[in-house]
Amino acid sequence: MLQVEEFCCPTCKGALSFQESEYACSACSKKYPVILGIPDFRVFPDPYIDFADDHKKAGHLAEQYHTLDFMGLVRLYWKMTPEVSEDRAERFIRRTAALTEKGAECLSLIESLAETEKLRGFNRVLEIGCGTGGFLVAAKRKYDHVVGADIAFRWLVVARKRLEELKMNVPLVCCCAEYLPFPGTRFDIILAEDVLEHVRSQESTLAECRRVMTKQGMLFLATPNRFSLTPEPHVRVWGVGFLPRRWMNGYVKLVKGISYENIKVLSFMELRRLLNKCLFTNHRILLPSISCEEAQYFSPVQRMQLAIYNVAKQIPVLRLILYVVGPYFNVVVFSSRK
Repeated sequence: MLQVEEFCCPTCKGALSFQESEYACSACSKKYPVILGIPDFRVFPDPYIDFADDHKKAGHLAEQYHTLDFMGLVRLYWKMTPEVSEDRAERFIRRTAALTEKGAECLSLIESLAETEKLRGFNRVLEIGCGTGGFLVAAKRKYDHVVGADIAFRWLVVARKRLEELKMNVPLVCCCAEYLPFPGTRFDIILAEDVLEHVRSQESTLAECRRVMTKQGMLFLATPNRFSLTPEPHVRVWGVGFLPRRWMNGYVKLVKGISYENIKVLSFMELRRLLNKCLFTNHRILLPSISCEEAQYFSPVQRMQLAIYNVAKQIPVLRLILYVVGPYFNVVVFSSRK
């Protein structure tokens, strides 16, 4: 666990003290519990589950913590989540297995982009939305100070199992992306992959990233494209992004029987406007590459689409079209502060 001085109150940013099993803020009197060894600094709950049920689910995972290995714990989680269909759960499980290799490739991309900006001396890394901790493993192999944060308390129990099996000491923190419990100018690299489309406030999330990023720091985002010609990746439904936003939830419920009200995917222009509004003027929006490790879990149709995508990226005119209708964006933001 991080030392108390490495945290601040997520709401008022005041100093905290640690008393028995909770952090307390003297400035605003708010208290934040430590549960199962993980500090819970959330201001509001995960949109998919309330505080009590999240802690309860984490408790069930903790009961099997010492009898199951990491992948066993992942499978147990999806067995405890019957509202997710078996085929979706199996897809999530396969993706989980590939996350460390994907994290290593993502880190290599971040470092190559930093080199072009002549940014060096990185040592402190924060992942927002760390999930099961695949990127944390890759980052800890290269950097001394790595922290994982997620609004889903239950997933942090699973991430801790992955890290412990590899004998890695990485602090895990439960918090909202819009209210980070860290003092300012703290992290050299901040990664938020598949996070921006899920948060309550995209502007507040980016403002918090800017606040905790060092003067020579970097923020790396990965997020789907609203106008992608492929199925929406969260619900696997075609054409969602082309509808007015007020129709999206009803359409997804009609087609798939699941909610879409907590997801806001952006187009290229929407993403660009958001970054400029949040004073991230030095940024690049990139078309991502798909790792070989991740691609091996694709269906034959998806692998064919990937091959077409990789060819199209090499052709200037088609590359421009992919910014409009391609599946995903990688965004790298460099701190503009001197």
